[in-house]
Amino acid sequence: MKPRLLTIFAAVIPGLIWLFACHVQAADRVPNAAVATNQRLALPAASDMHSRVYQTVMQYVQGQTQGYPGKVNIEIQPLDNRIRIADCDLMEGFNVQGARLWGKTHIGVRCLQSATKPWTLYVQADVQVWGEYAVIGLPVSQGSPVQASDIVMQTGDITKLPAGIITDVSMLEGKKASLNMPLGTVLRPELLKAMPVIMQGQMVQLNSRGEGFVISADGTAMQTANVGQVVDVKVSNGQIIKGVAQASGKVDVRF
Repeated sequence: MKPRLLTIFAAVIPGLIWLFACHVQAADRVPNAAVATNQRLALPAASDMHSRVYQTVMQYVQGQTQGYPGKVNIEIQPLDNRIRIADCDLMEGFNVQGARLWGKTHIGVRCLQSATKPWTLYVQADVQVWGEYAVIGLPVSQGSPVQASDIVMQTGDITKLPAGIITDVSMLEGKKASLNMPLGTVLRPELLKAMPVIMQGQMVQLNSRGEGFVISADGTAMQTANVGQVVDVKVSNGQIIKGVAQASGKVDVRF
């Protein structure tokens, strides 16, 4: 009898060992599967609301930057995929108080109509303005006139440059250097000083302009004047006529 029992045990034991091993392997795999599932849930894909926020910011910045001096390039920082935004029927962009749509900034987006509570969020943006600006191409000494031949126009992101740079050559008219300016100096209004185009006691040509006519006469300037300033001119009959000093040294009177 005993030999027969030993024979049965010898046949059954390997099967029990195999079943136990399979159970242990399956148990080892379950936690890993659970972890993988939780990781996928923690990283949801960006929703359609994220796209609408992006479009709202883009449309707002495009509208606000019309007329900027150059080509505007707008880079918007995407929202984190983990940020959940409630559905919104109507949203609008707005400028954060004190912020400027120039360089790195923040744009606000507010929900105006929602089935749930309205919300407000802020999006990072980089508003670049690529345009031409004036740079000294030849050294100019203090007090010397700054002429178009002294400068070169360069192209770059003017939001990265000091405020008030000169982008129009006409702004140099009647200006002189307020200090020595070496090669490569980016021109700004504070580096220039108005240069008198008419000196007191100087003989000037006075042009009286009206609709369809111009009358010219000579006279004496009663004061020194820069471009665009009003100057009194005394003509031959002793009459004093007021006009505007021009870069040419002439005085224009308009009726």
